[in-house]
Amino acid sequence: MTDRYDIAILGGGPGGYVAALHAGVRGAKVVLVEKDRVGGTCVTVGCIPSKALLDTSHLYWMGTHAAVSGLHLTGDFDLQKAMARKDQVVKQLVSGIEQLLKARKVDLIKAEGELVSANEIRLNGDGPTSVQANATIVATGSMVALPPIQGLADAKPLDNVGALDLREIPKRLIVIGGGVVGMELGAFYSEIGSDVTVLEMLPAPLAGSDPDLVKMLVKALESHGRFRVVANAKVTAVERRKGGAAVVTADVEGKALGFEADEIVLGAGRVPSVKGADHAGLAMGRRGVQVDERMRTSVGGVYAIGDCTAASFENRGMLAHVASTQGEVAVDTILGEDAKMDYDVVPSVVYTHPEIASVGLGESTAKERYGEGDVKVARFPFRASGRALALGESDGMVKMITTGKDHRIVGVHVMGPQASELIAEATLAVRLEATAYDIIATIHSHPTLAETLREAALVAVGRAIHTSR
Repeated sequence: MTDRYDIAILGGGPGGYVAALHAGVRGAKVVLVEKDRVGGTCVTVGCIPSKALLDTSHLYWMGTHAAVSGLHLTGDFDLQKAMARKDQVVKQLVSGIEQLLKARKVDLIKAEGELVSANEIRLNGDGPTSVQANATIVATGSMVALPPIQGLADAKPLDNVGALDLREIPKRLIVIGGGVVGMELGAFYSEIGSDVTVLEMLPAPLAGSDPDLVKMLVKALESHGRFRVVANAKVTAVERRKGGAAVVTADVEGKALGFEADEIVLGAGRVPSVKGADHAGLAMGRRGVQVDERMRTSVGGVYAIGDCTAASFENRGMLAHVASTQGEVAVDTILGEDAKMDYDVVPSVVYTHPEIASVGLGESTAKERYGEGDVKVARFPFRASGRALALGESDGMVKMITTGKDHRIVGVHVMGPQASELIAEATLAVRLEATAYDIIATIHSHPTLAETLREAALVAVGRAIHTSR
């Protein structure tokens, strides 16, 4: 049995389901093939559940460390209730997406699919045996990277799925790899009582983030007392001993050191998953399917979006909002519009506590592009923010990078409370090529954390008010 659609989408993650909704709004006849729950890794076992847990753990940590504010709260963290709430949040979002797909008249087929030609997806499941379409979008996502470490697989480390579904708090936790996933999961478990050690092969974790802010973040996390980062640590072997304890051996600056833990979490990143499209003749790069700026693959009529593409890794990393935007671009291209991806203004966030968020150019890149003498790096510390002090979260700063006599904003990097929200204004500023003077001329409510952006802009033009420089 076959059916013919305008667009068929293989994979229902944040790229695939957004593409389906966008195409449905445009009036196209769309089918979405997803073997599991819609929402993909992000909604079901990634972005959303981890944030639900991190927000809960931060409330717990703040509440039990607020004696200076007059709060004297005690009690254990109920991990099972926290996990149950996380599951409910995920369930509600998945249900909401399914209802939206239905409202947009998108056919959702729960089956494993395989792209067998530019216009056909073969189905392995109940119902139709295949779907045919005028254009196909591949959105098969990514999977956890398993580093080639002796004994690692046998030690049964936790990936993001397992780490987000524990029912008991491990006393000791080792995170292999200080990427975004590793740092976020480590931060969560350290706040609820685990002793967390992050083993990072590079000189510092979060390689894509501003180095100054990463140093401040590590210092802030380690000051909580249950979190530490061991840099320049190349893990060489893992052993799970009788009784359940795991021993991780790492070469740390030429010395072999052993670390013991009850659980091990993989935080070394993700790799593209092209299963279902790997025999369709698509040109592959080292990091996934090759696509152009319109999300077209090497095969006519076939498009690819999200983590399965090389473009996602090469441009700001594997991010849900990149996948969603790519999905919209692919659909618009299919429907005849002149749509292109623009990776120059993509915000990224690390949801630790404090958070790190950034958009635009980093300090070194800006100086390389515009010349060191034409770049101004302005800093405003959260300890000078009345709102941050009132919140009891004054670690971190806003770092604004401008260029030229008009101080055009080319990059903003934030480490501090609610950085994930603050970066939205900065993203718009970089997108519209706003200047520091534009931010200064924009009245910000007081007292708010958003004022820190204006204060950084004042520093950039030499008119600092609430800081000495």
